Amino acid sequence: MKRLLCVFLFVLLVAVTVAGEPVKVFPGLSEQTIIENEPALNYLVLAVTRVIDGDTFEAWIHIAPRLAYFVDVRVEGADTPELGKRGGKCPIKADRVRVLVADFLAHANEIRVKLTGYSFERWVCVVTVDGVDLATWITENKLTKADLCPEELKSKP
Repeated sequence: MKRLLCVFLFVLLVAVTVAGEPVKVFPGLSEQTIIENEPALNYLVLAVTRVIDGDTFEAWIHIAPRLAYFVDVRVEGADTPELGKRGGKCPIKADRVRVLVADFLAHANEIRVKLTGYSFERWVCVVTVDGVDLATWITENKLTKADLCPEELKSKP
């Protein structure tokens, strides 16, 4: 079973790397057999595969011994500018925020998510990066929609 998990993660890394986006695995593959999660829906992130925008990312979550789950994570307590069709008037600022958050996550040693709810088929989570709350980090670095795109908030009813 251990070999199957290693093969699966290797295939995942190759597939995502071929697709053009690098993947960072937390912790190293050799250490993943000894991972123990705290109870109460507090999970270790094994790999962040893509940062969708500043407050949403895709990740492999360690949910039980020898069991990982792929999920979209929405950061609770942070609202950053949107990318894509819903991007509104701030797509350039939204891309900048996405890059900054992706860089912050890529340089982490440990990322944990605590599930608090569900929204639009995503897990809504309190996210901690090396012990720092990600929503607080986003707010302190003035990367929220209110800081970067106040005109967009005024135009909505």
